[in-house]
Amino acid sequence: MAWIVTRFPEPTLVESRRSASITVWDTSSEPPEDSGLVYRWNGYAEKDSVHSLLQYVEIHGERLRRKYLEWIHDLGESRIDGKRVIDHLALDDGLSYWWMTLFVEQSPWKSPSIIDAIRLLALEEIIAQHRPDQLRLVSANRYLHEVLDGWCRKLGIVYRLEQPHGRNVRQFSFRGVYRALPQAAQALISLLRYLLTRWPLKRAEKSGWFGGARTLFFCSYFDNIDPKAADTGVFNSYYWEGLFALLRRMGWQSNWLQLFSPCVTVPTPEAATNWAQRFNRHPREQGFHTFPEAYLSWRMVPRVISRWFKLVLVYQRLGEIKHAFCPPGSQFSLWPLMRWEWQASMCGAVSISNLLWIELFDSSLRDLPHQKKGLYLCENQAWERAMVHSWRKYGHGQLIAVAHSTVRFWDLRYFADPRTIGSSGRHAMPQADLTALNGKAAVDAYLSVEYPRQAIAECEALRYGYLNNLPPRHAWRRSKDDAIKLLILGDYIPAGTRKMLELLEAAIRTMSVRVICTVKPHPNCPVDPADYPSLQLNVVVDPLQTILHAFDIAYSGNLTTAAVDAYLSGLPGVVKLDETELNFSPLRGQCGVRFVSAPEELAEALETADQGTAPSPDRNEFFFLDPGLPRWSRLLAN
Repeated sequence: MAWIVTRFPEPTLVESRRSASITVWDTSSEPPEDSGLVYRWNGYAEKDSVHSLLQYVEIHGERLRRKYLEWIHDLGESRIDGKRVIDHLALDDGLSYWWMTLFVEQSPWKSPSIIDAIRLLALEEIIAQHRPDQLRLVSANRYLHEVLDGWCRKLGIVYRLEQPHGRNVRQFSFRGVYRALPQAAQALISLLRYLLTRWPLKRAEKSGWFGGARTLFFCSYFDNIDPKAADTGVFNSYYWEGLFALLRRMGWQSNWLQLFSPCVTVPTPEAATNWAQRFNRHPREQGFHTFPEAYLSWRMVPRVISRWFKLVLVYQRLGEIKHAFCPPGSQFSLWPLMRWEWQASMCGAVSISNLLWIELFDSSLRDLPHQKKGLYLCENQAWERAMVHSWRKYGHGQLIAVAHSTVRFWDLRYFADPRTIGSSGRHAMPQADLTALNGKAAVDAYLSVEYPRQAIAECEALRYGYLNNLPPRHAWRRSKDDAIKLLILGDYIPAGTRKMLELLEAAIRTMSVRVICTVKPHPNCPVDPADYPSLQLNVVVDPLQTILHAFDIAYSGNLTTAAVDAYLSGLPGVVKLDETELNFSPLRGQCGVRFVSAPEELAEALETADQGTAPSPDRNEFFFLDPGLPRWSRLLAN
């Protein structure tokens, strides 16, 4: 390793500090034993004086999450030239574009720097506690270096950067070339690519909308559909499974505005439009189905480009916003870390995507006959703000956001500062009238960030209704020579599944117990057993409810919600924590679940899974599971 930077501040800037040094270790190698107090940037392992920032974040999660949400609210409210950022970004029809930026979406998968920002909030608390004379960074991350260098200047701390040898050699890829282009070039390329790939969706029907008092509107994803039923012309979306019979009993006709995203079952726009045409042959039974892109037109393109140019001009006027990237009470600036999010939101591919959503929803909801009630799948995506705004603009009725899956602690898409939620002034965030939550766990999660109780509606968990039919499991006890039947629940991100299986390979090499490994991949993330020969993987694609009874332990990644199904069926659960991410598992905080990050931890968890108390979770503490759907009946009847 080589010293790159050593900077000594003026000694008068900070008073009475203990003589100490803290090292932030951001490299895959192990820190030397004489490194003093060390905090790993990545990983959960701790030993002696080597600590984990991610472990600190886990312990103090409530406070750190609240700090981040407060900062996002304050960022939108910050004033430049006498106006709030929210007002600077107001479009000509009253929608503030601020609500569609990556900062408000708060998706850790679209904005990985969110995790880094939360780690920095944790590091700031650690620095305040230890009051070191010196901060040493071992990292090749120049953005992290910029943040810490500026921070130490303010605090009067000696700052040292040590850059590890053996930097990764970048390999050529078209994606890498694209990302290296200026944001404006990426924006225009993304517009062209969108038009070329989505134009076939223009063939979808637009003239079959239902109107009248007994008409219900849905905005949903077109990627979780029963393919066998679809081939016969029957629409069955797993997102809304069980609701269709209730709609028929209550006499509702349904309109479906479907969002296409390529997946295994619906890989192309042509396949999507073909299925929609089949459903539309019997609209009174199957509902009427179309896509926002059915309203694409060449006249729309100049409007998108015109608005984009205006956004770029606003971006240039708001150069001083970088001074607002300091969280409340903090001395560091997140600008070096998060400027990409600002640039991409304002003049990059993200901005083009958002402006297209505004145009598409404006056209489709203007054409839609008046709807008494509407529902949409809620994940705090930018398109939701555009849809809600257009819904209000054209005078439709009650709108309900439906959180269709689990609400995870660190999935910030579902959370906002109470001041943001409670705002009703000029250019306030477009919101649904009600948010429908599918269980006590989700309700408690929303209430923990002071979401107004009167804006929450309870509804049964449509995707988990089958849990009512699962018989209780008996406690599993393994005899000495028994093999462990392990169900591996694949992640929807390929890298997550790969890390899980690689850790399992390393763990099994140290185990004396035989493990029979079966993987159920995510539909959009297939697994090739030949890539992991030592595991001798079996692959299953059957529905979870039909296979859970055949296994002893469930092993899942940090993201998959399928872990909840296994846990509520009574299977002992082991979750692999990703060394670069927060604990996004929906089982965070649940009794009896083992979280592992190292091979020896996984081996020990598998070998001793039958020795503790078998999990016996109360399914009704997690989800509302009444098979008659009384909550949905009340919600739709009002």
